[in-house]
Amino acid sequence: MSQSSYHNALLIVNPVAGQARGERLGAQMKAALKKHGVVCTVRRTQGEGDAMRLSRSAAADGFDLIVAIGGDGTLSEVVSGQARTDTKVPVAIVPAGTANVVAIALALPWFPTLTVGSMLESSAVPFDVGFVPDLDRHFLLMAAIGYPARVIQDSPRKLKNLYGIFTYAAAGIRNAFHLDEFWISVTDENNQVHTFEGNTVLLSNIGHLGDLNLRVTPDTNAHDGGFDVAVISTRSLWELTAVIFRMLTWRLFPGNRQARRMEHMQAQKVVIETTPPVPVQIDGEVIGETPLAAEIVANGVHLIVGKRYRADSSLVDFLADLKITYLWRPKKD
Repeated sequence: MSQSSYHNALLIVNPVAGQARGERLGAQMKAALKKHGVVCTVRRTQGEGDAMRLSRSAAADGFDLIVAIGGDGTLSEVVSGQARTDTKVPVAIVPAGTANVVAIALALPWFPTLTVGSMLESSAVPFDVGFVPDLDRHFLLMAAIGYPARVIQDSPRKLKNLYGIFTYAAAGIRNAFHLDEFWISVTDENNQVHTFEGNTVLLSNIGHLGDLNLRVTPDTNAHDGGFDVAVISTRSLWELTAVIFRMLTWRLFPGNRQARRMEHMQAQKVVIETTPPVPVQIDGEVIGETPLAAEIVANGVHLIVGKRYRADSSLVDFLADLKITYLWRPKKD
């Protein structure tokens, strides 16, 4: 077996993630990394905040690699720990949760058994991190206000354990028939106030799911030092479907940067207020109601990405990912 560039790995394991798959995956990862000459220390989380504390002290404890084994909640705590320290340790992800959206966004292998080869051969890339100062909470993917938060509210853990990702799908359809609009005020870092009327606000950091070809806005990028704010004002299931279709096709029609029923802007720091107050979720967890104040932490965490990960891919890249041979490929000399 080839030797790894990493020597001392901290495996942060959520033993109950994915219907208790976390414990088994932790043992598998430890055995696989050992074959590549990596010394592994396993730490199991027992409650809220454990993963964050372990991640924050990883560099001081002599680790040069963190392996997060669990769902998006576990990863969120690991990211939070890294965002709180100046000495970054590369973070590898072994998805074991219900949705595993972060793993999809980073183009990681779908099957955990393939993760070891990916983490040892791929690069660690700096990612921005969102921060909610009022709650002292960090998030990696996005904060979502209104409709998406209601979907999370209607997806209790008991149902997720039974039906997995289909729980979200069912809740999404149910709530799509009750798209109540509200007044929205977004104040940016320059104290400029932008007002809208809609049913959803997406404050995206990573709003790009490469394997699904979904990008929340045409400019969504987790490395640009800012948020992408999207306000959606769909009034029916049909209009909601049309917006999702547009998110799937930004790269296919790069000249058209508009979507019906959606407005978007960029900011480094925002305060979002609504009338009336509505639910807010960050990275799949409901944290309360509006108002929401959030700011970006540039390069807050270094994540190991999959080989197919691209921060900002074009139509040509998309076709190449699908291994489509296109006629306009330039000839090599």
